[in-house]
Amino acid sequence: MILFTFGAIFIALFICIKPLAEYFWDARKLQRFPNQNCLSGITNFGYIIERCRGFRSRNLHEIHKVHPVVRVGPDTLSFSTPEAIRAIYGHSTKCVKGDMYSASAGPHASILDAVDKDEHAQKRRGLSHAFATRNIETWEFKVVDKVQRLVGQFDRICDEAAVSTNAVTATVDYSWWVNLFTIEAIVDIALSYRLGCIERGNDLVLALTPSGQKKAGQEFDDMVQYLARERIHRHHNGEELDDLVRHLLKDKDGNERNLTIGEVNAEVAVFLDAGSDTTAIALSHVMYYLLRTPSALARLQKEVTGAIGVDEMVPSYDRVKGLSYLRACLDESMRLSPPVSFGVHRKTTPEGASIDGNWIPGNTTIAVPAYSAHRNPIAFPEPEKYRPERWLESSGKDMQTSFIPFSTGARGCIGRNISYIEQSVLLATLVNRTIDFGSGEAQVHSAAG
Repeated sequence: MILFTFGAIFIALFICIKPLAEYFWDARKLQRFPNQNCLSGITNFGYIIERCRGFRSRNLHEIHKVHPVVRVGPDTLSFSTPEAIRAIYGHSTKCVKGDMYSASAGPHASILDAVDKDEHAQKRRGLSHAFATRNIETWEFKVVDKVQRLVGQFDRICDEAAVSTNAVTATVDYSWWVNLFTIEAIVDIALSYRLGCIERGNDLVLALTPSGQKKAGQEFDDMVQYLARERIHRHHNGEELDDLVRHLLKDKDGNERNLTIGEVNAEVAVFLDAGSDTTAIALSHVMYYLLRTPSALARLQKEVTGAIGVDEMVPSYDRVKGLSYLRACLDESMRLSPPVSFGVHRKTTPEGASIDGNWIPGNTTIAVPAYSAHRNPIAFPEPEKYRPERWLESSGKDMQTSFIPFSTGARGCIGRNISYIEQSVLLATLVNRTIDFGSGEAQVHSAAG
């Protein structure tokens, strides 16, 4: 018993003392950078505390206003400058994806979490044709269909309110409904499958589990596995479906890729996860900023109605993709409230790297949070102001180097064009309708950060 107690005390002391010893020994020479909080240089619990507090990206940005480099973990640094963006994420960077991607990949790495650069490049080449703008625009009808269904639900809610209460207005949870919209859209684009979430008004999906029982697919993995199996089954039955999975199963010459079910599951999970939540967040935020900025909303409505007319229920993407102020409204919203506000982790190679004039030792985790990069006052004057006009001015192209809502470089989001189609068509549809968006207080919160 005494030996057991002594051993437990020794282990506890070791766990507490080792991080402190490493911090003061400072073999990695990271003490030169300010800590985000008192624990950041000693333990990753400091990062966990910031996550639990909420608004971690905003709190980190307050420090970045003074310090371009901040230590957020024992071996993790956060940067905020355009030079750091190029060094960490640029096409010529030697930095690699961090340990978090290896941990999340499971037995089959996807295009998102493949750490090895050659493996990632191979996966990206295999899907580059599928995500090309010209190819994605052939799936526009799937987006238009979902927009029509969503607007139909909004009309139904208004009609029911008018009949039951003689109300002249109706309240809808816009964020909830656009979540259903983006889920439906990406599932159809990726798998040629209709979930029926918009019609039901909920995201409950019945999935046939491997055991053969149908149950509510509360777990995301259940839905992914079910949809992937269904899609492969249709493929084996000879159905020629035009969607993202077709490009997984066959190359551009029509040859079978012979992927395992695990490999298909991994990619489908990325399609559905990255292709729904982030776009829904962006759509919620742009509506928030337009409601808070009536002059921007009025200018956008003028541009949209002038281009497509008030009688067109849902415009085609071809009709709205050239509307410069519409795109500016979307980009300005993603600048102020990027769907992924925290830094996308990379890791320096063993020999180390020079990042924005600082020599960073090898195997150090580094990142640039979009929330801070998008508030650089040099790149974005009046950074806290929602001003879509900035993207139409001569400095608009210069701002692109600091604009990273989809990350950037060789590892940038391959699906950004899908997101822009969904955002453009839905937002143009809504502002083109005879709608009084109201003047009530609007609030927005980012769960990511």
